Amino acid sequence: MEKLFHDILARCRQEQITDILMKEELEIHYRLEDEIVPGGEVVPKELMQWLFTSFNQTDRVREGSERLDFDSAYDYKGRYRINRFTSEGKLCATIRIIRDGIPDLKSLGVSEQLPDLIYKNRGINLVVGKTGSGKSTTLAAVLSRLLEDWPWHIISLEDPVEYHLPAGKGLVTQRELGRDFLSFSEGIKSALRQSPDLLMIGEIRDPNSMRAALDAAESGIGVIATLHSLGASTTLSRIMQMFPGTERDFVRFQLGENLNFIQSQILNKTPEGLKLDYELLIGSPAVKNTILEGNFKQLSNMIFLGQRQGMKNFN
Repeated sequence: MEKLFHDILARCRQEQITDILMKEELEIHYRLEDEIVPGGEVVPKELMQWLFTSFNQTDRVREGSERLDFDSAYDYKGRYRINRFTSEGKLCATIRIIRDGIPDLKSLGVSEQLPDLIYKNRGINLVVGKTGSGKSTTLAAVLSRLLEDWPWHIISLEDPVEYHLPAGKGLVTQRELGRDFLSFSEGIKSALRQSPDLLMIGEIRDPNSMRAALDAAESGIGVIATLHSLGASTTLSRIMQMFPGTERDFVRFQLGENLNFIQSQILNKTPEGLKLDYELLIGSPAVKNTILEGNFKQLSNMIFLGQRQGMKNFN
């Protein structure tokens, strides 16, 4: 089964496939240029059973957290992120192909000022977008540039670790959910005692993690994280909705005081393939005042007016 699995990975890696979708005894499918296409071959039940029994150490830790799906990193002539789950009693897996190396910011098409903004201001920095929009790759590119230029200690909290970050002039501590820490909120609190300059949080999913991230930023430690959202105003509204009404004024105050930037990104289909487009909100004094007042709907106009400061609307 391992050889069959490796053959599938190697074949997909040679093409522009980003995801492999597998369900036992059904046809395999691929995501190619943001479209799902059939692969023609049926996934044997034995292959899925092998996939579900090959990562027992991490899975045992996560079963205690009442999760019924499991994420793992996998290496074979490259790196992959594997999510295993069940559907109608059948074993399923989605495999994200992580491309070799960490691309630079210019080749990605994102703002090259992000590392400088983090270095100068720290604060809380958010990279947002839908699944598959390249958020993890953007984070890796930003952190790689930071480590090239400055002797920082960066702690990453990931699920799972996707890119192995080069230390450059600094020090990197990469920690994986289920193996090195049991929840993002606890991982953040623990990291505060480990002398970081910057925390990278793979994804903020719940109010406890958001609260811990805001507290870390307020203490003077830089924080960069991803969220499943799109657009600065929508992202801030979603953060507020994580919390009960009694806490929202304080959360808005923390965001207004500590927000450094929100980059929203999407992948658009072009004749040359998928191309990244982004919106960038920078936490200028005017933007921070607007957040403190809760006027999130004004932020799109402020991005337009802030182009000279490096802000950008979607094209």
